[in-house]
Amino acid sequence: MKTKILEVSIRGLQKDGLRFSVDTIAKELKISKKTVYKFFPSKEDLAVAVYEKFYEEIGKKIDGLSEKSIDAGFFEWLDLYYTSYCMIREDVFNKFALNEAVKKLAAAKHGEVKNKLKAVLPTDDGEAVVFIIDGVFEKLNGRPLTPPIAEKLERLI
Repeated sequence: MKTKILEVSIRGLQKDGLRFSVDTIAKELKISKKTVYKFFPSKEDLAVAVYEKFYEEIGKKIDGLSEKSIDAGFFEWLDLYYTSYCMIREDVFNKFALNEAVKKLAAAKHGEVKNKLKAVLPTDDGEAVVFIIDGVFEKLNGRPLTPPIAEKLERLI
C-alpha cells in the first residue's frame, strides 16, 4: 500500500504540485485518509518520501543509460533530465511552510541528475550546455518534451 500511495502521490505532485491533497490520494486508492497517515504521519513526510522515491527511480533509469553513449541515448537523457526539472519548477511549490525543506531536498536531488548529465555531455563546458537546455525547458513550461525539440537541442550541442 505504501508503494501505491507514493505512485499516486508522484502523479499528483506532477499534476498539481504540492497542492495535491491527501483526500485525492485516498479517494483514488479507495482508502481512508487515516490509512495514508498510517504510512506517512504528515504531508511533509509524504512529500519527502515522494521525492526520494521519484529520484531513486530516476537514478535507476540513469544507471541503465550509462551503458549507452550520449549520442545513442540523447533523447532518453533529455527526457529524464526534463522530468527531473519539472519536479523542481516554481509552480510545483506553493506557500505552505513544508515547501522549503522539500524544495531543498528536490533541488539537491535534481543537482545530482544535472551533474550526471554534464558528465556524459561531449563537451568541456557541460555547465553552459545545461544552461541552454534549462532555458529551453523553462520555455516549455511543463509541456511535453518532443523529439523535434530534442533533435534541435542535440544539433546545438
